[in-house]
Amino acid sequence: MHRVLKLLVGACALAQAGSASAQWYEAISKHFHIYADESADDLGKYANRLERFDAAVREARGMPDVDAGNATQVSVFVVRDIAAIGRIFNGDPRSGVAGFYEPRATGSVAFVPRRGEVGKFELGADNVFFHEYTHHLMLQVDDNPLPTWIVEGFAEFFATPVFNDDGSVTIGSPPRYRAEALYTLWGLPLDKMLSGDYKYLTAAEFESIYGRGWLLTHFLSFDLKRHGQISRYIDEIEAGRSPLKSAQDSFGDLKQLDRDLNAYFKKDVFSVATIPASKLHIPQIDVRPLSPAMAELMDDKIKFARAGKRMLAGSTAGHARAVTRKYPQDARAATFLAQAEFAAENWGDASAAADVALRLDPKSDEAMIVKGTALAKLAATNPATANWDAIRSYFANANRIDTENAEPLVEYYRTYVEQGIAPTPNAIQGLEYALALAPQDSKLRLEVVGQFLKTGRLDKARVAIVPLAYSPHAGKAHDAVRKILDEIDAKSSANALTAWQTAEKLYDDD
Repeated sequence: MHRVLKLLVGACALAQAGSASAQWYEAISKHFHIYADESADDLGKYANRLERFDAAVREARGMPDVDAGNATQVSVFVVRDIAAIGRIFNGDPRSGVAGFYEPRATGSVAFVPRRGEVGKFELGADNVFFHEYTHHLMLQVDDNPLPTWIVEGFAEFFATPVFNDDGSVTIGSPPRYRAEALYTLWGLPLDKMLSGDYKYLTAAEFESIYGRGWLLTHFLSFDLKRHGQISRYIDEIEAGRSPLKSAQDSFGDLKQLDRDLNAYFKKDVFSVATIPASKLHIPQIDVRPLSPAMAELMDDKIKFARAGKRMLAGSTAGHARAVTRKYPQDARAATFLAQAEFAAENWGDASAAADVALRLDPKSDEAMIVKGTALAKLAATNPATANWDAIRSYFANANRIDTENAEPLVEYYRTYVEQGIAPTPNAIQGLEYALALAPQDSKLRLEVVGQFLKTGRLDKARVAIVPLAYSPHAGKAHDAVRKILDEIDAKSSANALTAWQTAEKLYDDD
């Protein structure tokens, strides 16, 4: 089976908590760091199910595991309900957002509600999380450009896992929340969907890609008569053929495929795959209460995880100062204070708080990173006194502590940009490895593309930009990103770099 088909990943169904406890707990495992104000037992079960699903998929599809590290671990914040999710997302408890995920090189984060049950025909928070986590893991091992229908079709395929009492995990259940799109007639015609050309679509047509993408993925995966066709389709696209030509070569008569697909849907009987519990290998999970200081800071930590500089950084830093005065020996609280001061653009205070954190915990890579970034900001305000070698040493030391953390590699590279000198080969290699660790971070990907363009490496720039250019989630910078690819293909380095500068500004503003 083609390697893309081995990326059948997702996460567990949300644990059904009882009454919330007053104590915040954290569960730390290889792939997740979960925070919740519920009992240790409930949180432990939740973390176990997350890892159980991850292990089941890797076992079933031969997907390689990753080395443990900050860049590959998802931080999950479990909050009270969907209204709380809305407040975190955009301040509106009635936003309708049931849960969301943000990919970052500094550590991807997800926000899910503890109470979020909806009707079987509604999109729930668990479905959102499973869908996005699928993207997260797909990007970890394969970033080849694929049409949106197959990217989203695979994500939908794994958005509905079933956790059985015998410990097994079942995947492939129908996404009932897509029923309306599947039953209506305003969806995108099959040949248009297969072509990958989604310009000038209506919102309804684009939404239909999710439902029909799932249906076609399911059909091609389980219909024995079409065994191997989806692999050939992907192989031909990667060989440079157009998606439509690849579809015609791989699936045959597309009108017949459309008839077969409609008949498959009307049967309303869908096969599933079950991964037995005996095949699961669960990593260690540690559940422990947060310290009193960190429990008091959890609301601030959630805001920080969501928004960074867009949060009310001044008030957050003020609260963190009060908490650290109350608990002066808590190294994690001191580190968070440093991060909050940095977000509030109090560079000197951030540096001083990081010093306190490092005295309390000399092995805190988080404190080293914020110390280095604060010093870099201070250096920019007073270049004459800047000691860039000392600044870089903090990122180098942080990298030694966690070699699989992308953030110190990125920050080490940026010191050369901020100093106004050419990055060393070692710094450039570190930046490239950071993207390998966190390929889901679009802004980091764009930064790597810029480095390649500045040094005239159009071939590498093209490889790096293609996944972003074809991504359905490129935001308002999408056209500028596609322009980069067009100019690279036209062998115009100068125009590609100009397009990159435009795209970078749009990403900063988005």
